[in-house]
Amino acid sequence: MQNTSLLSYTPFSRTFLFPLFNMMETSIDLKTLLSAVSVKALYGTNRHPRITNLALHSQQVRPHGIFFAIPGHIFQGLDYVNEAWTKGAEVIVTETFIPHFNQVLQVQVADVRQAVAQMARVFYQAPDEALRLTGITGTKGKTTTSWLLQFLYQQGLQEKTGLIGTLHNDLGQRILPSSRTTPDVLTLISYLREMVVAKVSNAVIEVSSQGIDQKRVYGLQWDTAVFTNLGHDHLDYHHTMEEYFSTKRQFFLSPSLRQVVVNVDDPYGRRLIQELPSSVSIVTVGIQQEADLQATQIRLDEKGTQFTLRMGKKAWNIQTPLWGSFNVSNILAALGVLQAQGYDIESVLPVFSSFPGVPGRLEKVPNTMGISAFVDFAHTPESLQCVLEVLRACMKKKLYVVFGCGGNRDRSKRPFMMQVAETYADHVWATADNPRYESLAQIFQDMRAGHQQPFKVDFVEDRAEAVHRALQQCQPGDCILLAGEGTNEMQEVQGQFYPSNDRKMIEAYFQAKQKR
Repeated sequence: MQNTSLLSYTPFSRTFLFPLFNMMETSIDLKTLLSAVSVKALYGTNRHPRITNLALHSQQVRPHGIFFAIPGHIFQGLDYVNEAWTKGAEVIVTETFIPHFNQVLQVQVADVRQAVAQMARVFYQAPDEALRLTGITGTKGKTTTSWLLQFLYQQGLQEKTGLIGTLHNDLGQRILPSSRTTPDVLTLISYLREMVVAKVSNAVIEVSSQGIDQKRVYGLQWDTAVFTNLGHDHLDYHHTMEEYFSTKRQFFLSPSLRQVVVNVDDPYGRRLIQELPSSVSIVTVGIQQEADLQATQIRLDEKGTQFTLRMGKKAWNIQTPLWGSFNVSNILAALGVLQAQGYDIESVLPVFSSFPGVPGRLEKVPNTMGISAFVDFAHTPESLQCVLEVLRACMKKKLYVVFGCGGNRDRSKRPFMMQVAETYADHVWATADNPRYESLAQIFQDMRAGHQQPFKVDFVEDRAEAVHRALQQCQPGDCILLAGEGTNEMQEVQGQFYPSNDRKMIEAYFQAKQKR
């Protein structure tokens, strides 16, 4: 039975929209746009139309527009060319000639994704060249590192900085919701253009492996790239760790790249350094390994983390409200960027104590019950272990965990996540975490394969009910972690979306308890 008090914590609705574009009054000749592209063939009569908009989705097409028919794993752009034409597209960019479709000009190219990037940079006046671009990639830490870096730029250096990533897109004058870690390249370049108009100096961008593989960051003029780590994730997409690493490495081979920051505690980071071109300068960061920026004497308490930052012969004591050595690694990465770019990092160190944290990243939910309640996005074995290690070290009494494994994603990590949860928690509630089109029975079966202490685990299909049961077990001094969702506000089940927010469920439970 579902717990209604948790499911009705707030009236909630969400409309899924395509990414918003900076609506520019731009008109450009097709010949100018095609000057950046290697064209295989043109089919049609009107070869010099004026173009006012570019679109990847047929619903975004407006009169005098170009529609890019991108081939996909599920949806094929070619299936939507007629709809694009009815909405006013004058040009279709395609890899495959469409016979008997004479209503528009067809531009045939070898790679539509690459053509989108090249033409978008011309259409939006190469905004990446007017910004200093820093891309952050890795399995864990992208979001926290990007938020830290933006904070240091703005609060420590007084430089206006945009941010594109998992939680939101800060374009300088407005903040837009994010639907994916790295948006498609057309949206991304339009966002960068908006940053230029807003007089932003720096752009910090989370770069996902899918974003690299699908050329969402192709052709941009990168200044700095950061490698945080590589762990067990996305193998449903990349199949093997070697393929996963190879995809990440492509980003560090961007021709414009000037400097790279690498976490050398990670073995893939050490390997990456050996495979980088000699043209880039490298700043290394680490805790266990010797590095240009190294953290030692890490100390945790209920207020956060203290550590000693060492750079050559210099050393500073750092206090941060962030918990754990994994967040120390994120701090080192952000500082590494400033060091690589020639800043005096000592000037920004005093602001660390005022960093407000990142929503959904080991975020503490206040309450008057004496219970330490946290939500976190951890959805890999490594990230779940990092978070649980921190909480186990800081908390004195029971540690409870609610988590699930996403459907239609990498199945091989599920038993390992169960092993981690059982190892560190006093009790575990395994539940739904966006099952998508996969059955929970199959997901739970995969998780059970990791059982070492099954008596510690309850399987509860409904996430709200699992949260309710776990909170009922908590006593003053105990700690509870809701893992996997972070700030997410929806659960996807068989193509339907239902409101579900871990923080709000915790808040609703405590509010209900106070009223009794």
